[in-house]
Amino acid sequence: MNVDCGICYDDYDSNEQIPCIGTCGHTICNRCRTSMTSSKCPHCNRKEAFAVKHVNKQLWDLIQFANFIFKKPEVQKENISSDAPRCSRCQEPSKKLRVCQDCCLKSGCVSKFRRESEDEEENVEEVCQRIRDQALCGDCIIDGDHFRHKTEYVDLFIDSYMSFLKNKC
Repeated sequence: MNVDCGICYDDYDSNEQIPCIGTCGHTICNRCRTSMTSSKCPHCNRKEAFAVKHVNKQLWDLIQFANFIFKKPEVQKENISSDAPRCSRCQEPSKKLRVCQDCCLKSGCVSKFRRESEDEEENVEEVCQRIRDQALCGDCIIDGDHFRHKTEYVDLFIDSYMSFLKNKC
């Protein structure tokens, strides 16, 4: 059984994705309800439909029953240590941070050309840190301005940029 929010299309769960019912009868997850700028229903535009949090208990019980019958465990976040690198946008720790190649070039974080006057040792560490400072988690890439940009894992991007620097010197 797959029951998801009609706004974000994520499955309901017992943490952020709790099914909340509006006074109009429509249901959305609590995360979408709290992130809305107004409390009107996103489906039918009824005013103040989601002003107060009301859990859709029938749907909640049905989901819990289906999870028990089909032995579907509650989805848990990956076990990520608190000292893991963090996304530059949402500040959440992530094992798989990516960097937007397009934005690194546009912002000047990395350059296509290397000037001869630059000090190689100092510049390399500085550039690596600037790249790491722009690292994003997958959710922020998809939900943000980088959705259709070319991205690559931070370490792979740094390695390829280091190769570029070595070949240019």
